[in-house]
Amino acid sequence: MKKRFVEVLKRKIVHALRDTLQRQGPSSTWNYYVIDFISFNDRYKQLSSLLPPAKEVAEYQIAGLNIRLYEPTGSVEEVLLVYHGGGVNSDAGYDILARQMGHRGSVCTCLIDIRGHGRSSGYKGQVSHPQQIWLDVDTVIEHIHAKFPAARIHLFGHSSGGGMLINYFTRYTPTQKSDSLILLAPEFGPFSPTEMRRSVSVPFASVEQWPFILNALSAGLLCGNRFAVTLNFPDEVLLIKPEFVKRYSVNMANALTPRQPTRQVAALPLPVTVLLAENDELFDARIMAEFIEGCGNPNIHSLIIERSHHLDCIFNVSEEIHHHLKRVVKPACVHTDSGH
Repeated sequence: MKKRFVEVLKRKIVHALRDTLQRQGPSSTWNYYVIDFISFNDRYKQLSSLLPPAKEVAEYQIAGLNIRLYEPTGSVEEVLLVYHGGGVNSDAGYDILARQMGHRGSVCTCLIDIRGHGRSSGYKGQVSHPQQIWLDVDTVIEHIHAKFPAARIHLFGHSSGGGMLINYFTRYTPTQKSDSLILLAPEFGPFSPTEMRRSVSVPFASVEQWPFILNALSAGLLCGNRFAVTLNFPDEVLLIKPEFVKRYSVNMANALTPRQPTRQVAALPLPVTVLLAENDELFDARIMAEFIEGCGNPNIHSLIIERSHHLDCIFNVSEEIHHHLKRVVKPACVHTDSGH
């Protein structure tokens, strides 16, 4: 009986592979404009020299996850958990955002290296199963709740970090409470409307299709650890940041990439602000805004950040994050006051 089941599964996989590869070819690319990493790095250095250094910074690991806390000098009322974009880590300019938020008085910013990235544990670009990445979010939130029991917790995801948080809320059942979500230039994945992506000939990420097909048809049993996504960072970037991840396994890509972005965005269950970069090299910001509005989720507020690109937008959003916090915190405070 078992042998017959295996043979049937093999036939289904072969037919599915043949049909898909005939339609799409053996591999595909996510075609992006060339992102100017060098200009981004130059601006980072400029801002780093202009901003005052952070006073209260603590870096440590919990459950194999590297986190860095930028605490205000006074009491902590809000905590912002920041998840980085694809292939990079929390050292890719996110400390500028943390230092900018440090001027907001009661906001503590926490930078997190996703497992398999930066100084967090795990093989680079790999994870045992997609749910582990989402479980890690719960682990961090639980730790922050214990450290700052009176603080509200807000999740922030940039690019693929945003895609991961969409999955966290819609493909996983969180066990910890968070108060709001901010998505910055989020990655909605290959199943989002094609017109949303910039149509150019320079690929940043190349994707092998067939390992994903085998993984899906086998309910995650096959090819999960196979590297199937190549992130084409320029050589000059890897000279500066050799720790950047150059390949993703199927499991890691599935953890970071929404499968049904329209349904998932519509299902986000908490207050959300989506910040879009006006000059994003990867996505058309206005089409993205239309897509988000079309999802029909009343919890979502979207805004285009002017004169911003896919990477340097992280330097330009501290004011909008502050507005977001005021917008989502004020109703909660009113509700609390009315209960007394």
